Amino acid sequence: MKHKTIVNGQYLVLMSAFFYGLNPFFAQLLFKEGLDPAMVSLYRFILPAIFFAFFLRTPSDNWPEALRTLVLGIASGIAIFSYFHALDTIPAATAILIYYSYPVFSVLIGWAVFNRRPSQNALISAALVAIAASLTVRPETLPAGSLVSLLACFLAPITVATQVQYLSNPKQTLPTSNRMAWMTIGHIVVLLPIALWLAPTQLFPVSSIGFMAVLGIAVLAAAIPQILFMIGAPRSCANKNALTGSLELVVALLTGAVLLGKNLDRLEVTAMALIVLALFIKEVNVRVSPDRAPKQGSATHRLKFRSP
Repeated sequence: MKHKTIVNGQYLVLMSAFFYGLNPFFAQLLFKEGLDPAMVSLYRFILPAIFFAFFLRTPSDNWPEALRTLVLGIASGIAIFSYFHALDTIPAATAILIYYSYPVFSVLIGWAVFNRRPSQNALISAALVAIAASLTVRPETLPAGSLVSLLACFLAPITVATQVQYLSNPKQTLPTSNRMAWMTIGHIVVLLPIALWLAPTQLFPVSSIGFMAVLGIAVLAAAIPQILFMIGAPRSCANKNALTGSLELVVALLTGAVLLGKNLDRLEVTAMALIVLALFIKEVNVRVSPDRAPKQGSATHRLKFRSP
């Protein structure tokens, strides 16, 4: 039963990764509409925040967890703005590959901060993701003066990695709707002041496609995958959640190529192949059939034999 629960949790995380992978597509559509990264970031979260505001009410015993979730939301808001700014400043493939290196950071943060020692397969998978991410980060393709945007883009994978590790085993349980409410409020708390401070010249899209992109980035690429992840992540383990999430990179690059007409070079195709390979690397579970299981009282049984 436990194994089935873990598998179901991984399916939910896998589905969330697919929807999260649509973020660059919708963001680049909105950039073409004339919106700047601050407004795109705000639009991504403001509609979910309005909806989930009805679920903010929290029992006093859960206030510490609500506060931790709010802090995660604030950090996530800063990170997504940094990512969208990089997506609008440096080559899109470079920003995407940096963002989707978060499985590597997740394994490292889980090991160093959360004391979750990664398995050999998790390390191999993380190494493949790191190699994939490095293939398209080419300094010669970066515009002049974009170093700050490049470095700021790394805030996104670090923040996402921390979020993956924490939400896979939070200190307190909160209903998904309640946690989503505090998370999205955290996003707005930081993104609304950023948008007001930068005073964008354009507030709304200029076409029906732009308004559809606003709905897409808010619902398909934000609310739905966040709900799927928050339900699925606690039912699986942190490192598998992070590595499963690397599917986002494949979706992001393919939607850019198919729907936006962007060319994929051989290095980017190789990066996607490495990501897919990393996804197929699983923990080796040794299964023992009932007729071969050690009998009670045998030497093997006394050695604390544990069937999976």
